[in-house]
Amino acid sequence: SGSAPPSSSAPEAADQANAAAAVAAAVAEDEGRPARPSTPRVRTGVLMRVPNVSPADDIMNSGLKRSARVTPTKGLRDPTLKERNRSAKQLDALTTALCKPLGEYVKGFPRVERLHPFERALLELTLKDDKYEATLRRVDVARKAMLSIGKQHAARAAKAKGPKDAVGIREAGFEEMEAYFKRNAKQPVDELKEIAKTLRRLPVAELETPTVALVGAPNVGKSSLVRVLSSGTPEVCNYPFTTRGIKMGHFFLEEKRHIVTDTPGLLWRPDEDRNKIEKLAIATLEHLPTCVVFVTDLSGLCGTTVEDQLSIREDLFDRFARKRPWLDVMSKSELVPQLGGALSPDLEGLWGEEDAAEAEKTAAFLRSQGALSVSAEEDVGLEELREVIRATLIKHRATLENLDETAGFTPGM
Repeated sequence: SGSAPPSSSAPEAADQANAAAAVAAAVAEDEGRPARPSTPRVRTGVLMRVPNVSPADDIMNSGLKRSARVTPTKGLRDPTLKERNRSAKQLDALTTALCKPLGEYVKGFPRVERLHPFERALLELTLKDDKYEATLRRVDVARKAMLSIGKQHAARAAKAKGPKDAVGIREAGFEEMEAYFKRNAKQPVDELKEIAKTLRRLPVAELETPTVALVGAPNVGKSSLVRVLSSGTPEVCNYPFTTRGIKMGHFFLEEKRHIVTDTPGLLWRPDEDRNKIEKLAIATLEHLPTCVVFVTDLSGLCGTTVEDQLSIREDLFDRFARKRPWLDVMSKSELVPQLGGALSPDLEGLWGEEDAAEAEKTAAFLRSQGALSVSAEEDVGLEELREVIRATLIKHRATLENLDETAGFTPGM
């Protein structure tokens, strides 16, 4: 039988990587375009896979029990040597029992700078200020301090003058480590346990799946459109920083799964004044492979003026239309006379000539931008919307499958 080919050594692998990079740079230069630096792919979904954290009291109680069972090395007959050995080993055992899990937690929770940008934004929205990093720092500080305390006492016990002295050093070491743990490690460990529970409850974001994101002011009909565009019943994703669930469905295009999602309603205000649920919508557009469908409601029923809706649209268009596919939709057409519908009875006597003129002017502007008028309730314009979305997704597939390709993105449908 043939033998397996020899594996490349680390230097050989590095040489091969450098050679490949050099070739890519040469080709890019020959084609008159800048060479793109190779960047490692960011691992996704790590927030939902953080370690299970044991309660601080359980760590301490388990450590005390395990270390108390440690016996001296066999064959030692001299009482002093025997007690020195037992005391030093028990102190080492307690030190390991307290420090090892804390070290695993610090290592097992991902560093913020290594998170996918969307997960980083989600983390910042979910936890106050820098609680995540501050808690991990406190756990690590406690771990290092207990490691030092334990080693010092174990070294002293190993050089004790006699059995009684060794026992005294061991007991003093146990007391000091237990007191330090309760004073400095218990609170951050228990806080880290709650942080882990919170992060594992976060909905799993499909960070590399092309997504159709319906965006707009509150109550403009985004959720209804998610329902009619999905191939099945949309699921509701709940986030710990809001009581409002986000509807998310999916559909298949050329055998590839795509997501269609509602996003939290946006008010017309600066980003720094937005609440957390609005910031989630901005993070979705900023960091996920989205095709933006901006939904405008001209019916007068959503609670946000047409003027404010257009301001929101202008702001988002300026920020994202140059790097994301963008479609405009006018919703609830059955309730907008300017879109062929009938005025809602709730607006009888409240809808004036100025409102009608504003709706007419806005509809004309949005149509000039390629907007479609639809009604999820009466199945108006939905098939055309589906076809336009399909065509847009196919045209911009490269952009949506690799966000680094935005340099080559051509705005428009």
